[in-house]
Amino acid sequence: MKNSQAFLAVAVFLLVHSNVDALTRPSSIRLDNNSYTGVVVAINNQIAESDVLIQRIKDMFIEASKYLYQATRKRAYFKEVTILVPKTWTPKPEYELPGNVTFDYADVIVAPPNPRWAPLTYTKQYQGCGKQGVHIHFMDAFLTDPNTELYYGPLGRTLVHEWGHLRWGLFDEYPDAVGDPDNYQEFYFSPTTNQFEGVRCSYDYNSVPLIFFPDNFFYRECNGGPDVGYEDGCVYYVLVEQDSVTSSIMYGTYPLTEISYFCDNNETDTPNLHNREAPNKHNRLCGRRSSWEVLRDHVDFAGDINQPRDLTADELIPKFTIVQHRDVRVVLLVDTSGSMNTDNRFTKMISSSANYISSIVNDGSYIGIVEFNYLGIMLKNLTLVTSDDDRQALLDALPPKAEGSTAIGDGLLKAIEVLSEGGQDPAGGIILLITDGEERERPFIADVIDFVSDSGVIVDTLAFTQYAESTLPDLSLATGGKAFFYSNEPGSNTLYEAFAATMERGDVIDAEKRVQLLGTSWVISGGQLREGGVFMDNTIGKRTEFVFSWTAQNVIGIEVTLTSPNGSVINSSFEGYGVDVTFRLLTIKLPGIAEPGAWDFAVLNSDARSDEEVSITISSYPVSDDVEPIIVTSELSGSITAFAQGEPLVAYAELRQGFSPIIYANVWATIERPGGFPPIMVQLLDNGAGADITKYDGVYSRTFTEFTGIGFYGIKIDVDNNQGNAIVIDASPFSKARPIINPDQVFDLPDIGGFQIPTPGTPPQEPKGRAAPMFSRGISGGSSRVDEVPAGFTPGNDIFPPGNIIDLRVTASSFENKTVTLMWTAPGDDLDLGAASRYEIFRASSIIALQNDSNPDSHYKLTSDDLLQGNLTAPQDYGTREVFIIEVPVNASSVASYAFVMRAYDDAGLVSDFSNVVQATLREYIPPSGPSSEGQGGLTGGQIALVVIFSVLGIVLVIGIAGASFKYLTKPKNTKTVDVEGENTDKKKDGNANNAYVVDA
Repeated sequence: MKNSQAFLAVAVFLLVHSNVDALTRPSSIRLDNNSYTGVVVAINNQIAESDVLIQRIKDMFIEASKYLYQATRKRAYFKEVTILVPKTWTPKPEYELPGNVTFDYADVIVAPPNPRWAPLTYTKQYQGCGKQGVHIHFMDAFLTDPNTELYYGPLGRTLVHEWGHLRWGLFDEYPDAVGDPDNYQEFYFSPTTNQFEGVRCSYDYNSVPLIFFPDNFFYRECNGGPDVGYEDGCVYYVLVEQDSVTSSIMYGTYPLTEISYFCDNNETDTPNLHNREAPNKHNRLCGRRSSWEVLRDHVDFAGDINQPRDLTADELIPKFTIVQHRDVRVVLLVDTSGSMNTDNRFTKMISSSANYISSIVNDGSYIGIVEFNYLGIMLKNLTLVTSDDDRQALLDALPPKAEGSTAIGDGLLKAIEVLSEGGQDPAGGIILLITDGEERERPFIADVIDFVSDSGVIVDTLAFTQYAESTLPDLSLATGGKAFFYSNEPGSNTLYEAFAATMERGDVIDAEKRVQLLGTSWVISGGQLREGGVFMDNTIGKRTEFVFSWTAQNVIGIEVTLTSPNGSVINSSFEGYGVDVTFRLLTIKLPGIAEPGAWDFAVLNSDARSDEEVSITISSYPVSDDVEPIIVTSELSGSITAFAQGEPLVAYAELRQGFSPIIYANVWATIERPGGFPPIMVQLLDNGAGADITKYDGVYSRTFTEFTGIGFYGIKIDVDNNQGNAIVIDASPFSKARPIINPDQVFDLPDIGGFQIPTPGTPPQEPKGRAAPMFSRGISGGSSRVDEVPAGFTPGNDIFPPGNIIDLRVTASSFENKTVTLMWTAPGDDLDLGAASRYEIFRASSIIALQNDSNPDSHYKLTSDDLLQGNLTAPQDYGTREVFIIEVPVNASSVASYAFVMRAYDDAGLVSDFSNVVQATLREYIPPSGPSSEGQGGLTGGQIALVVIFSVLGIVLVIGIAGASFKYLTKPKNTKTVDVEGENTDKKKDGNANNAYVVDA
């Protein structure tokens, strides 16, 4: 360890599992003594080199640090930020080594746009309230275009809003037509004020209800008013001039200088008071708790840590370090202990190592080899791979046999020594550790893990069977690596993918990434033929390889035949058909561009006397640099699953082409389980229910609960285009977080980075895009380990209750029929699995009434007599849409309103948490739509001015123009309405006509 001081002298950024649930993604973010450190910003390699961009990133964090310090009431600021620039950028003396910082695990990325959100910034969130997100995504143009700050305010304020999503698991408090389209609404009826209110947080915004008609460059005030509601398409339009609010940052009005804080539940602090009634995504997913309540419970602040601290402006300026990707350096750290001879483990490991060296390692990479048994032994120092001779030298260095004990710790030290040869810094080097057993020789992993982590290396681990060392996931997590599991059972082939993952750790663009189409393994009976196939889509086809391995020694154990989409047969006479008996590999390499379509393959066991284990890996590369391939990535809820504490395992798969999400695909996860139990298959869904928090974002999720005991749980993800139904989103028709500007400017909005700033009020629609090509993908989803089970557990026990219903919504209401229609996604019996046994639905006078008294017995529980449609005792299977039509009492008032909440029971009596609460409003009168262009009954600018003057004087003015009449009444309780010029006026419409505004085209 003599080089340890040298390691620490270089900028090394430790990616450790923080006390925030960050999936299987390592996170280096820490909040200590009020300062955030370990924040990583990574620039995608498709972004052009730009010193201006680097400076804008720095300026944004400097500004954000001050704003964050204010917003958290002196509890947090940014102290250290690392910026990772692409390898393709010109190296500079000030660019340091990246350590274990990578683009894939960055907290903030600067990358080409995701068209579902562009041009706006967004935060990718897989998990629910209070849990850390994946990353914040900025377009480079959003950071550098002057129009950004003109229309969306200072970048630092934008970053703090997104930090609320990323770090603390907050959600938007504005009507979110992109991230929450099924629940999008601009107004709601408040039983507290007995009138219709705009969705907002906090309460006292200066605003005006407007409706926009972009095709006619026309807008006007909406038909209706606070007493009867507003016409369809009406927007709660926040004005530039404000005087009574200071919250909320998550409402999206942070561009306003007055907005300084997050909403809180302190009723004495009116400017920051949280609006519990508002139907927004934050209230839905966070149980109507305020943002500041969620923050107080977060590990950053819980237990009264990081209390307010006075700091100077200079102390709030972050320190920036710029690092750059270098050449890929990998050390294969292979277990050659005696146990590797069991069940052909050693043979399979060496075969996959040979395939890696021969076919997967990219030219320009550095590869070394270390074995460990009684101690760590270097077999090959770092070798620059540029030729077939280099590859052969590495193949010749692979260990010939397995014997001895298991010294993982010493092997790790030897691997770091290899990465340090010639005075090199090991930081950023990758160690792929493969082992099948528990460590027996000191030093153990626990003895060296701090040194390994401090060295800045990345350690990927492959647990070879259930007998592998249980601390492998901890090692990967501490060093920013990935944890893989290979069960050595039929169907498993993670071994090959663990090797391939090392070549994606550098600065690899999508157009150069290896795409795995299939990874599996078969047991073929003696003399038998087995067939399979894959679909080669038109985004890939270069360097296509079909790789098969077998286990019988010194013979060619198998014969393989391929059939192309046009019917051509490829066999042993084909020029690209190669067999290596030494490493038991049969490889078929297709020249040029492989033909798109269905490729079939047949594998014959040549030995009629015995079964043969065959591993199969089929891969290809993008067809050209200007064609983006279809990419599948996967995460799990954690590399360690606390099953004993009631924690399930959640699998996530993200499907994209470039940065465009792919929706409506068919996604399945196969989970391998310990104890000899068969694998379980579950379908992952992008439906905004259960484990999936955002519908149609290209992230497919599902909870797994069928645990079988202590051990590793390996996940395999298989994806296809769902019989032609999959769509690549290339445009979003939704309105997004709207700019805070004078409404006269909304029809003259510029573009940012080629994306038009959206016009307010565009209603939610189904996502639009192009049909995805026929495709199939098969990847490893990683692994998670269970170290402890609940007391008395046996497989099959009913441990988990039904899943929480998070998407309860009102889809219709009828004053005349006295009915409310509720819709939700059916939960399972065990979270997302099966079907619940019964529902309980409660009705109350208001959301506040339910929150103030959560005792179900205090509220009316629906019975079957209340239902015109639906069955309380026959829930459908998870994922099925439930629709209940409910009769409700309607009194003499013209508006009736009720709140609903529900929960589900399973057959063991276990009960879910209460669902999100919804408010149903029944209106006797719904204001009709008004004019959509000039000359249809709108008002001129002069008439608007007269209306304002007379209303201020308190005179009731009735003007008849084209059949339109106006009546201004007294101001309703707790309502503030302001004209578009920003002058306060107390006025209320009767729903018959409105002010109109025309903007010159």
